[in-house]
Amino acid sequence: MKVVYLNTQSKTPQHAQSDGALYDLISEHEGALRRFIRVRARPSNAEVEDILQEMYAKLFSMEGLVEKTEQRQDTFKGFLFTVVTNLIIDRERRAKVRARDAHESYSDTHSTHWENEPEKQAGIAEKLSEVQQVLDTMNPYHKSAFVLCRVEGKPYREISDILGVSVSTVEKYIAAALTAIRNKVCD
Repeated sequence: MKVVYLNTQSKTPQHAQSDGALYDLISEHEGALRRFIRVRARPSNAEVEDILQEMYAKLFSMEGLVEKTEQRQDTFKGFLFTVVTNLIIDRERRAKVRARDAHESYSDTHSTHWENEPEKQAGIAEKLSEVQQVLDTMNPYHKSAFVLCRVEGKPYREISDILGVSVSTVEKYIAAALTAIRNKVCD
């Protein structure tokens, strides 16, 4: 399904011919562009069509593009992929902004909700005591790596420097600690 909206009434016949040539150039690479969009952005079929429409709109709004492409047809395919890549990146940025704007931060109103439910507080306290028991019986390196990462928020690189082990070993220590906690707390 190709939908290209052009305002052909205001174009002179010469521009209409150049748009046809541009459309032919783009159509030659459209299958590859569709595959690229599906792999790169993992969109739905409708989103693939939207991205292609945005690409058409962008290309048809550029002045003198046909003349430039006739001179450099060997780079036109790369140009199309660059345009599509930039459109995908723009969509991802907009999605991140929308997600950030929709995010509701934690506030005192949420904590007062829990404070009014003693059974939830008791359950949380019980889980924390189970976690503490697991940490007390754990290998000291695993415990140190876990506390440095999850409690103090230190990055793996810094933890590896502190403990004198590789980053890979730090990852294994933290994974072992999480597994031990999960096995005890989730039982």
